[in-house]
Amino acid sequence: MPDRFFIGSCNLDLHVDSCQSLKDKRRIITSLKEKVKNRYNVAMCEFGDLSLWQRTRLGVVTCGNNKQHVDSSLKAVLDYIRKFRAISVVDFDIHVS
Repeated sequence: MPDRFFIGSCNLDLHVDSCQSLKDKRRIITSLKEKVKNRYNVAMCEFGDLSLWQRTRLGVVTCGNNKQHVDSSLKAVLDYIRKFRAISVVDFDIHVS
């Protein structure tokens, strides 16, 4: 069996509840990103809707040698973000290759 690794990505479209400024949004998103990175050992970046107060897009990436493990890791991150207060998941897309 050849050596192989899988890369998983998840694009998230989020609504940040009760923000009154970009500073509020940045505080909430920074907290979310740090908690997810520390808990799940994934890479994250904010890449869209940067100037909107209550919307943002996040990218999550991870890799591993087992496709099911990569997929389940991204689904665990998604479940964790769905439980994060002050944030609602509007849309998401998970891709593992």
